[in-house]
Parts: sequence; structure tokens; C-alpha cells
Amino acid sequence: MLEFGIATLILIVTILVGFPIAYSIGLTTIFYIFITNPANLLVIPIRMFSGINSFTLMALPLFMLAAEIMVRTGISSKLFDFVRITRVGRWRGGLAYVNVLASTIFGSISGAALSDIAGLGKVEIDAMEEDGYEKGFACAITAASSIESPLIPPSNVAILYAGTMALSVGAVLYAGFLPGLLLAGSQMLYIKLNAKRLNLPKHEKQYTAAEKKDIRIRGWIAMGMPLIILVGITAGLFTPTEAAAVAVLYALIVGAFVFKNITVKMILDSLWSAGKTTANLFVITSISAVFAWAIGVEQIPQQLSAFMLGITDSPYVMLLIINVVLIIVGMWMETSAAVLLFAPILAPIAVAMGVHPVHFAVVMIINLTIGLITPPVGVVLYATSNVGKLKFEQVVKSTMPLILLAVVILLLVTFIPELSLFLPRLLGFID
Repeated sequence: MLEFGIATLILIVTILVGFPIAYSIGLTTIFYIFITNPANLLVIPIRMFSGINSFTLMALPLFMLAAEIMVRTGISSKLFDFVRITRVGRWRGGLAYVNVLASTIFGSISGAALSDIAGLGKVEIDAMEEDGYEKGFACAITAASSIESPLIPPSNVAILYAGTMALSVGAVLYAGFLPGLLLAGSQMLYIKLNAKRLNLPKHEKQYTAAEKKDIRIRGWIAMGMPLIILVGITAGLFTPTEAAAVAVLYALIVGAFVFKNITVKMILDSLWSAGKTTANLFVITSISAVFAWAIGVEQIPQQLSAFMLGITDSPYVMLLIINVVLIIVGMWMETSAAVLLFAPILAPIAVAMGVHPVHFAVVMIINLTIGLITPPVGVVLYATSNVGKLKFEQVVKSTMPLILLAVVILLLVTFIPELSLFLPRLLGFID
């Protein structure tokens, strides 16, 4: 345990001083293996390869590629317009509701909070500012609604977690669906309760019948990709990895033959961007797999579990402690890296306390996504500040009420397991 404590300290220090996550984990892993069992250094390359040699993980680069193509073909603005012409768009604070709904829908395409900001952020903030919304409020709603993306299936983080912890991908994907909708619902309730106090405007723009028809057609075509994916996985027509390949094909067909704006350069840019993101993620994944194997050999999860069980025998107290730890981790560390590093350590402890592994998966993902909008290092806050051209401090101040709402939803999901387990059970992914 002493060696593990030293390794953890090295990991924290290297991250805080600005080392890339992959290097921090790599240095920590090599140090830990060297001081515990130097002979195991020889198996590092084998373990690195086995960490990414997974059919499930093949879905990640394909989903990333599909999202890149859809963003470049203008899917974000089409979805925003699609939601804007609904009845919701005409309520007081209508564009704020539209912001939340569009992000929730777009989350089923992009699967990542930062992708939501990149694809929708500027469209949403500019439209709200043009309609008379205070920029801080527009940025806050945009940042907060982006964290639905890692929960609404198909979610890149959910797929990564399932692959890392050998869980059913379908179970983890659908387990996040209701919590994601709860987050969206809480944000819409906040808008409803504060619409008059904040003097939120109504959206007055009028559309012709022809414009509405065109927007609806393009909107439903854009919605086709997540619908095909979810129906296909649920009906057993294809695996999540095959669904990702179908998503890429659908994005190419829509871009080429429906929106007719896709170019060779656009495809090459999408391939390059998805490739860079995948390479970065898989380097972290492979190194984290070595670290997880090393601490497994040393039985660190079992020792930590015994230590925590000595503190409390209540799974709820244990989950509260883990929630605090994970939110802090999420403030400082990229979500995928945090999953790869901490899931093999914390999940066995929770399961030993009687927590369902799929329930814990969702609790962990929500915690880490809340960290994305929590200062001092919430990366989504910085991205929103950059897109909205507003000072980081102002974005933080405006987002705080929505962060507190997200924490309330986290506590509900933590203490009511059926919020995450109901759909996977209903669809037959778990017993």
C-alpha cells in the first residue's frame, strides 16, 4: 500500500505541473512496477497491446468519425433550427429550452461534451445573444446542457467504461439514458422557474410554411442516425461496433446526397481529427491497462476495499465518499483518462459493498461529467468561455446554480439505483 500511495502522489504531482495525461500515467506505472516487481517491466508492451485489442473499443473511432462528419455538414445548426420551430421555442425563455433540447439530441450523435460545445456552442450562444439573452446566461445553459452528451446513448465514455470493465455495452449505454433526461429536465425547470425573474425573452422570429417544412425534413434526417443506432442495438440487429460503422455510412450518405455539401477535404479533415483523438485516447487506454494490471497483481483493489469496509459498512456512505473523490478528479482530469485509471480501483470496492456494477458505472460517469463544468479546471467551462468570448470567471458565476442542480441529480441517481437500472433491465441487458 505504501508503494501505491507513492505512485498516486507521483501521478497527482505530474498532472498538476502540466504533464500530458498519458506521460503522467506512464511514468507512474513504470515507477510502480519498478519498485514492486521489476521483472514485470518486460510485459509492459504485451499489456499495452491487450488493453486496446478489443472489438468493443473499435466503436470509439468510428463514432468519433461519424460525429466529425455530421458536425462538418452542418448538422448542429439544422438540429437547433429543428427544435426552435417547435412550440417550446415560442415560450418565454424559448431559446434556452431549445438550447437544452438541442444539446440532448446532439448528444446522441456526438457522444461527448466537448463535441457538443464545438458543434453547437457558437450556434446556440449567438442565437440567444441575438434574441436578447444576457451572454453569461447563454454560456451557462450551453455549458451545463453539454454534459448530457456523455450520458445520452451512444456515449463514448459509456462504451469505454464497458470495454474497460467487461460490462455489457448496451446495459451501460441505456443506463445513462434516464439520468441524462433528468439532467435536461432539471435545467429546463431552472429556466421555467427563473424566466420572469431574469426577464428571458420570447423568440419572435416567424417562419413561412415552406421554411418550416424544409427545417423539419432536414431535422428528421439528422435525427435518423441516433434512431438507427439505438433501434439497431436494442433489436439486436448489430453490435455497438457495427452500429458505429453504420453511423459513419449514414453520415456520408446524408452529407453527399441529402445536404449535398460534403467534400473530399471535409472527409480528410474528419479522418484526421478523429484519428488524432483516437490515437490520444488509445495511448492513454493502453498505458492505463498496464497500470490496472499492475495494481491487480498486487491486489490493491482488494486491499483498498478491505480498508474502506473497515471505515463503513454502508454502501450509501461509501458512494458519498466516492462521489466526492470523483468530482474532484473530474475537475482536474480528462473524463476518459479518469475512467481508465479509477474504474478498476473503485468499481470493485463498490461492487463488494453490494452496488450493481452498471449502477456504479453511471454514478462514475455523472460525477466525471459534472467535473467538466466545475472550476477550477472544468474544461467545458474554458471551451464555452472561448466560444462565447466571455471571461472564464463570468461563465463560472453564471453556471454555479446549474452545477448545484447537477449535483442534486447525481445524488438522486446514487441513492435510487433503478433510475439507472430500469431501462437496461426492461430491455434485457441485465437481470
